[in-house]
Amino acid sequence: MPERKVVVLALHDELESVYPPLNIAVGAASSGADVILAFSRKGVNILTNNFVPKPSKGIEYLSQALDAFNAPTINELVELAAEAGVRFYIVDADHHEKLDLIYPAEQVPIKWVLNESNSADLFVHF
Repeated sequence: MPERKVVVLALHDELESVYPPLNIAVGAASSGADVILAFSRKGVNILTNNFVPKPSKGIEYLSQALDAFNAPTINELVELAAEAGVRFYIVDADHHEKLDLIYPAEQVPIKWVLNESNSADLFVHF
């Protein structure tokens, strides 16, 4: 069976927006898929050493609910993704300061991500 390809684009860094792309990336990579996880300028915060996920206003209870459910932390999910072979990319970054990334991420234009998604079995963005 040919290897499946999954492209996930993480656009935001609010707590409720971070779990879906990471869960899909980890799940797909764990099932043997070739996974690209691309981050927008805001979403790339997920890969930084000092990232503290915060829920959007009005759903502050989410942090406590995730803890009560024993859900993995964002950092744990990023680590699982890296260990599973997920490749990290940053889309159209124009950061002048050096990002303190936990794992290396190649900077690519959005056109590259769209071209990759064209040949993917699954393309999702959050």
